[in-house]
Amino acid sequence: MTPKQSRSTYRAGDRKETFWDRLGSRRRTLALIGLALFLVADVILVGLALTANGRSADDATQRPIPTFGGTPSTSAAPEATEEPAAAEPTDRFIAAGSATVLWRATQGTCEAPAVVERSADAGVTWAAIPTVETFDLRIVYALTATSEDEVQLVGSAGPECTVGGYSSTDAGDTWASTPELLSTIAYQTPVAPDGSTTVVMTGQPVVAPCPVIEALAADATRTVTACSAVLAEWDATNGSWTAIPFAGIHAVELQSEQILFAARGVTGCAGLGVLRVPGTTLTATSAPESVGCVAAADLTAPAALTSAEGVSWLWVDDLLFSSPDGGVSWGAVPA
Repeated sequence: MTPKQSRSTYRAGDRKETFWDRLGSRRRTLALIGLALFLVADVILVGLALTANGRSADDATQRPIPTFGGTPSTSAAPEATEEPAAAEPTDRFIAAGSATVLWRATQGTCEAPAVVERSADAGVTWAAIPTVETFDLRIVYALTATSEDEVQLVGSAGPECTVGGYSSTDAGDTWASTPELLSTIAYQTPVAPDGSTTVVMTGQPVVAPCPVIEALAADATRTVTACSAVLAEWDATNGSWTAIPFAGIHAVELQSEQILFAARGVTGCAGLGVLRVPGTTLTATSAPESVGCVAAADLTAPAALTSAEGVSWLWVDDLLFSSPDGGVSWGAVPA
């Protein structure tokens, strides 16, 4: 008879004895209990694993990720900080065209243009000159005045901030490019990131007498600089600097037969003392002489000094002081 796959053809009385049959009833009971316990334990372990996975996915607290070769980092990421603003230049310039007409300027930067102003009433009121609009002036390195309407400056202009010379003969209404000023006016380059600077004379850079120049004054024949502890003049005959010790100078001006300067720390003056060094040339034996005192001048602020027709002006911070007697007595110019 051919077997069929859908039905059984054997009888119980005909089968062989199995391992299960050889076990006694007690042993079969214990085996069933053990199998049941195994299944229960397996169900519990699977449930715990599923619960743990669900919690790790939903838990909002992030845990440190271990790194090989060291202890896991637990420090927070650095917070974003604003970029520090660029420091504004403190250099300033002032020039007198007469006893009543003054010119002044801040130094400026390529990003924050200089401000040039003119006063026709000895410094009481000031009018801004539209240099940015007329020739896109950015930086001023030197400022001179030869009359009430004639002014010259060396500065950087245009999008490329290119150094050039510029002049006006109509009180600043119009300006002309004047390249020859670069070889006739001495000026100081902006302070470099390392704090150094260079003096340019006759169009050529000259090594400064000290790392940082705090003030500079020049005319057609003389160039004088003030450093942290010395007053120095360039000697064109031998290409070197002649210096005398003096600390704390804020502003310097060259006059026909003397150097006039303002400095802090002058004995008997709580503000800026005004001193002079007589002579047409600074020598190693030159000695400053005390002239006057600007008691209300801010000792921490930059300053600029100029004179014309017997009147002197000292521009300190936002205040302007004037002297009618060569720097002996000083008073604030009313704003």
